This record gives sequence, structure tokens and C-alpha cells, in this order.
Amino acid sequence: MSLALQCLVALSLLVCGAVAALPEIARDRSPRPRPLSSVTGAVSLWLVQAPDQHWYLGGQAIESGRLAALLRHEGSRAAVHYLPSAALPLGEISSSLRWLRSLGSGPVLLELPPPPRP
Repeated sequence: MSLALQCLVALSLLVCGAVAALPEIARDRSPRPRPLSSVTGAVSLWLVQAPDQHWYLGGQAIESGRLAALLRHEGSRAAVHYLPSAALPLGEISSSLRWLRSLGSGPVLLELPPPPRP
């Protein structure tokens, strides 16, 4: 292979590599804030369920009857973020999630706690 052909192959590989890298270089890497609610203009309700059917709405204890009435009243306007305690069994989390979804037509988002550190 002659020197001219080697240079032409090297130049072709360089140009192809540069063209292939353009999308990665041009991509915007700045973080974009994501809205907490999946429904535009919706009220976000943060629910925490502790063992023994203890519920907390926005950090305040609430009875399940009052919670049900509130969720029925809010209807589709409220996006519910459900955070179960890590001490709850999976069956109870599943039934509570089903119960919350039956109370209103708005979205109920399951928020899982971060995994424990080793």
C-alpha cells in the first residue's frame, strides 16, 4: 500500500469518526428540571403509610376515613404520591395502592424509598 493510499484511508477514518461523534458533542448536557406532577396544574398530595394503617398527608397524621373523603373530593385535580414504609409487606402496599386508585380518577404514583446503604 502506498503512502498516499494510507493517508487517504486515515483521513477517511478521521472524517467518519468526527461525523459519528457530532450528535454526542452537540447534545445539550445541562440538567432539565422535571415537574413533580404528571398532570399539569394538578395539586400534589404526598401520602406516607406507616405500619398499622397509620397515614400521613404532608407530614401530618390523618385518619383513613378523612383521607378517603379528601381524595374523593379532590377527584382528578390531585396527583397522589404514595410512599409506603419499608416495614410494610408487599401485599399491604399493593392493596393500599389499589384502594388509593379506587378513590379518585387522578394519578397515584408509587414513590419507593431509596435502597438501604450496605
